[in-house]
Amino acid sequence: MSLDEKACVGCSLCVDICPTDVFEQPEKERIPIIKHEKECFGCLSCAEICPATAITHTGLPLSMSYYHDRSSLSLAAKMGKPPRPLNIPEEETMISAATRDLGVRLLSVASVLKQTIGQSLPSVGTMAGMSLAAQLPRYQTVSSFEEACSLVSRTFAPAWELGFTVENDVMSITVGTCFVRTLCREEKLPLGGDLCVLFYNYLAGYFAKISGKRPRLTGSTPGEKQCS
Repeated sequence: MSLDEKACVGCSLCVDICPTDVFEQPEKERIPIIKHEKECFGCLSCAEICPATAITHTGLPLSMSYYHDRSSLSLAAKMGKPPRPLNIPEEETMISAATRDLGVRLLSVASVLKQTIGQSLPSVGTMAGMSLAAQLPRYQTVSSFEEACSLVSRTFAPAWELGFTVENDVMSITVGTCFVRTLCREEKLPLGGDLCVLFYNYLAGYFAKISGKRPRLTGSTPGEKQCS
């Protein structure tokens, strides 16, 4: 394992996310240090979460993302088989029951994570989004920023209705239909809470993995019908 000190921005995300406390960041130091390298078991969480890609590992057997491998993409294109339709319930009672069931699970997870890791909650959301991007079947390569936005919109629909506009280096995202908002309304929870934090960072992690860009939240406006 190595840490590029020139690239490191001192965000300490690696310190927070490492499950075996490999890193330490002395109070007056700008960047963390690799203190207990022998404790590393190769989960790669630190390398995935690093916004500057300053952490590298050597000698670890990395699993291949077969869905995104070029030969697999080429083979899928030759087969020309359409993807299976999503299993989405259509009856209102089934949708309501599914929402309640998933809602209870999400609220429980958010509560446990908040109590156990506190300020590292955004990092968990980001890691989950990156994992989704690496594992979700996707038989196409992303060649442009616009294509990445389109892919994200399709991936998160219909639970989330996302719209993207970009001007210079600022990306604005509007959220119309939103499962989290629906859940908050039913459970009488304020918008902008832990679930919203998890969702934004989940979205950011997915987007970062497929586009190579790392979005940073500069402001948010929750709303009853649309958030931005």
